[in-house]
Amino acid sequence: MKNLKNKINSYLIKNKDKLKINSKDIAKNDVFLALTGSSQHGKNYIQEAINKGAKYIIVDEKINRVISSKILYQKNIFKYLETLAIIKRKKFKGQRIAVTGSVGKTTIKEYLNFFLSIEQKTFSSKKSYNNYLGVLLTMINLDLKSFFSVFEVGTNSFNEIRKLASLILPQQVVITNINPTHLENLINTRNIAKEKSDLFNPRYNPKVKFLVLPNWNKDEKFMINKAKKYKIKKIITFGNNKSDYYIKDYTNLKKHISKVKYITPYSNFDLNTSLNFEHQFINLLIPLIFFDYNKLSREKLAKSALKVPSIERRGKISKITINKKKIKIIDESYNASPITMLNCIKYLQKINIPNHAKKIIVLGEMLELGKKSNFFHKQIIVKSFNSNIDIIVFCGEKFKKILSKIKTQNNIFYFDQEYQIYDFIFKKIQKNDIILAKGSNLSKISFFVKLLFNKQKVE
Repeated sequence: MKNLKNKINSYLIKNKDKLKINSKDIAKNDVFLALTGSSQHGKNYIQEAINKGAKYIIVDEKINRVISSKILYQKNIFKYLETLAIIKRKKFKGQRIAVTGSVGKTTIKEYLNFFLSIEQKTFSSKKSYNNYLGVLLTMINLDLKSFFSVFEVGTNSFNEIRKLASLILPQQVVITNINPTHLENLINTRNIAKEKSDLFNPRYNPKVKFLVLPNWNKDEKFMINKAKKYKIKKIITFGNNKSDYYIKDYTNLKKHISKVKYITPYSNFDLNTSLNFEHQFINLLIPLIFFDYNKLSREKLAKSALKVPSIERRGKISKITINKKKIKIIDESYNASPITMLNCIKYLQKINIPNHAKKIIVLGEMLELGKKSNFFHKQIIVKSFNSNIDIIVFCGEKFKKILSKIKTQNNIFYFDQEYQIYDFIFKKIQKNDIILAKGSNLSKISFFVKLLFNKQKVE
């Protein structure tokens, strides 16, 4: 057993991207980590993993029906994983970057990975691996040959960030924003700011040297003051025109290209980008800040800004054919919060479409908003009512309850199920229409989008 454990440890430390928790993802020579899932235990998929070429199996329950010299049993599997993760972190000689915030964590992680890779070898966490297990997997899968490693760090309760901060010990940290999310446990945005601040608290992360903070609201200013008290070596702010970095102006040019003018502490910086909306230009500020701090080429960043990759389920625009009519769909079905809902309504209004085409928005309810849930859902309804969007579709009990108590408009519709939304859209759609679908992960909106893509031709 000890010999097998040493072999597996050595293998995972020397190699990158080998540890997998989903048997479907197993490729030859991967290591399958069999854990308790949402419905069943991963031990039920051990034979499948072996058949697909898994080199080793790590499991927290003794297995009798599968006899193999490849299987390592670890009773306290998280202690084992944490020990291995720390060993690998100590062997990594590059810069560890941690990204957290209320919204936009995955997008910023992907942007940093994309842009930093232009200049230096970069490794980043997969998918939205931002909880304790996700961070452990990312650390163990780390490419030791990388110069930058980008970690996504999330929380929905108290005292979670400090544990992840102590694991990663990032030298460079960015917080995207502080907005109302996960209020079910964290209660208010000030608590969110306090929780996120643990990522740069020297008590939990004594390695931090560079900190990037937003500067839009009072909770973000609270974090800035906290960082100054901690005497972080280098603090950079972005956001409003009192920040170190901010947007001066932008213009939408032809062929889906935009020109953005940024104000920075060094010199003003203009670039053209394939991104088209204000919240995307704000996101683009963060790679620019990291390029400046790490003395990387602005020119190379500007060149790559013309081909920023779309991120699945986070605003990706696809052309599809529905009922023999070509339309566009903006898929925002991964997550939903009050600020991102409002952003979606705002930018759909600004999109130019051909005459006689319609703008359609499909909105699902937002989760974990605590006692203010009704307030925020009503805010979204009021904002959509006052928009120029042609058809507005709501889904979810929270919206249903509010809509039943107010006078609606002829362009407002409600449905309980994803197939009802699909049937409605199928009948209403016309050539060149554009649909924006926004909702929390695993909501009816998420299933509606999957239904659209499964049934229709995607170009």
